[in-house]
Amino acid sequence: MHLQLIGQVTINAPARNVWHILAREYSSIGRWASAIPQSEAVTDLPPPAGAAVCGRVCSTAMSGFSAVREQFTYYDEHAMRFGYQATDGRPAFITHAENNWQIRALTPETCVVEARGELDIWLFPGLFLAPLLKLQMDRAAAQLFEELKYYVEHDQPHPRKLKEQRKQVRQAARF
Repeated sequence: MHLQLIGQVTINAPARNVWHILAREYSSIGRWASAIPQSEAVTDLPPPAGAAVCGRVCSTAMSGFSAVREQFTYYDEHAMRFGYQATDGRPAFITHAENNWQIRALTPETCVVEARGELDIWLFPGLFLAPLLKLQMDRAAAQLFEELKYYVEHDQPHPRKLKEQRKQVRQAARF
């Protein structure tokens, strides 16, 4: 069974600035995305031409997902497009997960970021889980776009991310 997730956001910043955050700082998504408590670079393979790393590992706050390893499938600095797929850490019922991003300038000071995610899931239990999974992923994508926009336009993480970070610090202090 195949699910497709499509989203976009307009950001009041030059396209190159957004490209830098999404692509050049690809492994640092944990710095600004609240659903990703922590991220780190994967460097055990050669990166695609122009990329700083070959992939990243993201811990996630979403239930059912462990740390997910993602690896670039393509990277086009000139066209400001890249794609990656989850290679490890997916729930067992997800057989393939990929995401494709593109940043396009609208004016010198605004751009649009578009993402297209694709999931392949087993028919069973996918048939039953697909509506819930799509709802959860749509919500997570909307939140990610909101947090990206805020991070780029305000040069600091969204208040939601800051709240998550404080929560993590309190939890770590208990142990």
